[in-house]
Amino acid sequence: MEDKQLLQLVSDIGFDMLSAGGEIYRVEETVKRISFAYGMDHADVFAVPSTIIVSITHEGETYSKTRRLSGGVTNLDQLDHLNDLSRRLCREKPDFETARQMLLKIRSGPTYPLWVLCCAHGAAALVFALFFGGGWRDGLWAFPIGVGIKLISYTLGRLNANSFFITVISAGFSALMACLGVQLGAIGQVSRVLMGAIMNLVPGLMLTNAIRDIMAGDFIAGLTRVAEALLIGTGIAVGVMVPISFFPSFLGQSDVRVDWITCLYAAAGVVVFGSVFNIRGKKLVFSAFGGALSWFFYLITKDIYSTDIFAYFFAAVLMSIYAEIFARVHKLPVTIYMIAGLIPLVPGSGIYRTMEYCVMGENELFWQTGLYTLSIASVIGFAMICVSSIVRIGHTAIAGRKARKSEGC
Repeated sequence: MEDKQLLQLVSDIGFDMLSAGGEIYRVEETVKRISFAYGMDHADVFAVPSTIIVSITHEGETYSKTRRLSGGVTNLDQLDHLNDLSRRLCREKPDFETARQMLLKIRSGPTYPLWVLCCAHGAAALVFALFFGGGWRDGLWAFPIGVGIKLISYTLGRLNANSFFITVISAGFSALMACLGVQLGAIGQVSRVLMGAIMNLVPGLMLTNAIRDIMAGDFIAGLTRVAEALLIGTGIAVGVMVPISFFPSFLGQSDVRVDWITCLYAAAGVVVFGSVFNIRGKKLVFSAFGGALSWFFYLITKDIYSTDIFAYFFAAVLMSIYAEIFARVHKLPVTIYMIAGLIPLVPGSGIYRTMEYCVMGENELFWQTGLYTLSIASVIGFAMICVSSIVRIGHTAIAGRKARKSEGC
């Protein structure tokens, strides 16, 4: 009976971590660590973004459980508390009822209300419209579009609408409102406003994390996320296609600004997206500083080298080091600082450009921009893997040395 209770507990914790945005390796290691702490002889975990399978063995008896994840919302505050819960369970080994109450308390933890999330989406649209070279008129017009995107996704989500359908409707609304702004003379062109607004939709983080999963050997998880990112990109293209096809001359041009004030925009972008990801307190401050730092190093490196691919790699390496250091200082999952801090670097503009060339029928530019965007995501993912691998090797070596010393005593 106790083995079945443990199986239920660890599968619930793994499921909650997965739905909150935890990495595959973190979910699998957490479930195994808790299982062994409670005396299991063997534990196997298989996790992908949509499914987790847990199997435990004790005294010759094996029990298994499968959980299917139909959809999740990135909640890094909950991930932090779940990570802390796993450490506490391994350290204190409370009874299952106490552990269950701890888990229920985490599930009922605070989240930002709808109006705050609407404002965060609007602020994200405003900040990134400025980030991509727009003026304050562009940013102010983008703000209500961002709010509308959140309201559309919230309303359709409560009606159990398909996620692809929600993406298409949100992207179509964004393009239509941007074209309306040009028609009314409120803004000069669509691109800067639209790029800022659909940063709430583009799967830049998803694509980068997918590449990282593939490089880490989690092929199924990585390919699943790549397929999901491509589906979201397709949904954006389909949604934008109809309004823009009537007003192709409204598109104009937009590029990321390269002056130093963009570091402030990068920090502001991390703050608003951090609110969407339910990051709180000092974690939000350190995440914002990390985002500004990563963009600062990108600008410095880009000035030195002719290609910005190495600049993305160098900035991602330094951001990963920053995340690893402060995650250990504050005893938090590195995901919190890593995901938030890399927001300015993820190729959101590249995904937008790829979509734009697809809509306009520019096939050669579509393939060129798509491959370039994939290259950026790849070097960022590779940088994260390099730093993470070195840290893990060092941690294993230190743990082994301590174990040998304790045995010698």
